[in-house]
Amino acid sequence: MTALPTLSASADSTMLAFENGSLDPARFNHRLHLSLAWSYLQRDGFPEGALHFRRHLQSYVAKLGAQSKYHETITWAYLVLLNEELCLRSPAGESFDAMIHRRPDLLDHRNGPIARCYSKAQLDSPEARRVFMLPFIERGTS
Repeated sequence: MTALPTLSASADSTMLAFENGSLDPARFNHRLHLSLAWSYLQRDGFPEGALHFRRHLQSYVAKLGAQSKYHETITWAYLVLLNEELCLRSPAGESFDAMIHRRPDLLDHRNGPIARCYSKAQLDSPEARRVFMLPFIERGTS
């Protein structure tokens, strides 16, 4: 069995602050959000890392009183995209910074891969916030 990679002390301390709710919300931007998800996937693999990240994200937003900001579809879509990078294109132990240098489109929340897969209407729906939804593609379109 292959040992899972260890995380840097900085990543460990950020994950701990995220998990115990002490992470400064001003620091929790889209890049850090993805970086934390990347760390969980590297440490725990998929699906365990995805489940751990999702659980801690829900707990974190609840501690902040910001549950309305949590979005199930966007969370899972990014976790799947990050896992694809990790498993299919990343050399062993690749850092988040190296991966994002290769895939800067993941940082583009408005026009990046999620926006290319999902319509704004679908992502804005209460159902997509609550339940992971696959992208809706109308019949007759490619």
